[in-house]
Amino acid sequence: MTRFALSVLLLASLLVPFQPAHAADSLDELLNAVPNDANVVMVVRVQDVLKSPKAIKEEWARKQGEAWQAGAEAIPPFLSDLVRAAHLHLEDSSLGWSLGVARTIPAASLNKLAEHHNGMVERIGKNQVVKTQKNSYFTLLGPKLVGVLTPAYRQDAARWLRFASTNKTPQISPYLSEAVKNTSPIVIAIDAQDMLDPDALKGWLSGTRALEGKPGKVTSVASIYNQLQGITLAVNITDQTTFTLTLNFAVPVGIEGPEIKKTLIEYLDDSGAGFSELDQAEVVAKGQAVTLSAPLTDVGLRRIFSLLVTANPGGGQGETAAAPPVPQAEVDAKNAKTASQRYFAALEQVVNDLSARNAKATDYQRTAVWHDQSAKQIENLTIKDVDPALTEYGRTLTQRLRALAASLRGVALRLSNAQGQLVVDYQVNPGQFGGWGGGWWLGGAMYSPPTWRATSNLDQVRQKQATAIEQGSDEREQIWQAIEADRQTIRQKMLMTFGEDFAQPSRK
Repeated sequence: MTRFALSVLLLASLLVPFQPAHAADSLDELLNAVPNDANVVMVVRVQDVLKSPKAIKEEWARKQGEAWQAGAEAIPPFLSDLVRAAHLHLEDSSLGWSLGVARTIPAASLNKLAEHHNGMVERIGKNQVVKTQKNSYFTLLGPKLVGVLTPAYRQDAARWLRFASTNKTPQISPYLSEAVKNTSPIVIAIDAQDMLDPDALKGWLSGTRALEGKPGKVTSVASIYNQLQGITLAVNITDQTTFTLTLNFAVPVGIEGPEIKKTLIEYLDDSGAGFSELDQAEVVAKGQAVTLSAPLTDVGLRRIFSLLVTANPGGGQGETAAAPPVPQAEVDAKNAKTASQRYFAALEQVVNDLSARNAKATDYQRTAVWHDQSAKQIENLTIKDVDPALTEYGRTLTQRLRALAASLRGVALRLSNAQGQLVVDYQVNPGQFGGWGGGWWLGGAMYSPPTWRATSNLDQVRQKQATAIEQGSDEREQIWQAIEADRQTIRQKMLMTFGEDFAQPSRK
């Protein structure tokens, strides 16, 4: 699932009722920093999200601020608007570059950025930048405008900085330009024009369960997908959260709307990026668009936000007045407890979201990408002042999540106990079996090696993978048991260290 094009369906139902529509050019100063070869754009109107009735009722601003301090939340609450853009290579699902531009409410500070991201302030040409340990460059594009570029190649950063400082008009494609006019608080748009390989697409469709034994349907659906111009995901938040996913084509869709939905879901399932909300989505085919809409759970919303887990313009609040002097030992102890609590809470959220899916065996088998994305979230957590035993627990948890992801893709695992610790070895790679390439916005590429052009044995590969996944169920259960054992152990350690059970609700 990857990219959006030139005929966005703007529905009145997508407008946020509690917030007047933004001016059409309100994002221009952010979009001016996006090069013209961007084919993925994500817009988050942060304050619209935080002012929604659901967010106010559930105190999202406070919770998001605490989670961001821990590094668990990609979007700090002191941002006004955020744009993330990327150049995606569909053939191997790699990113040529990824950048973010955010408007802050207080004036931004490079020193604060450096502190939050454990980086150092340096210079590239005339610009001061912060190079982080996460392979990104941060900079200030204005008093309240923060930019970040990934990966941190110095020459690429220099060229981008020159472009961003001189460009005065958004350069993104017509499809993306139209898509970001959507006033929903969260919008992801992918320019898909000329992206799909017609032969590979038809071969994949012929092997799908939805179109099996229907050569006429395969030809019809393939002819429509070959005219895919773009895809737009809009998330709306009022008393509940809903999403609308629109696929725009250059030709009328006709009666193929249900098949578009079925094959799209099948593609996401194959790639391990499925989500149950899409299964229940209402599908409407009208003109040159297919629209799927449904309620979105809090877990689903967090997954969308997790797409910003890297290269997000977090940090950079303005300097604050100095606090009254406090003994350093007291400051250190308080910082360690606060940082450790936040870090633990972030890990708990990750584990709880995944274990809830684990309770539904069939649904759980579609979540390999989300396990990888969760591991990335943990790796992105701030560990400054966090208790070392807790950071080691986080490191081990990351390894276990990656092992679970591999198993859910059909990779055989070998488990052993060494010094009382569960050790996982990867043994077998059954190969990739996808249709169009990966899905960057859903967390990453499909499993390698790139065999998706070999379309004649798709069903055999699927059966092989399904068998491998089924055979790995015992190993996955052992890994989950190890995660729970680790969790109980770290709770006891934190109780002994700080005198408080971090798993219990705070009494503050």
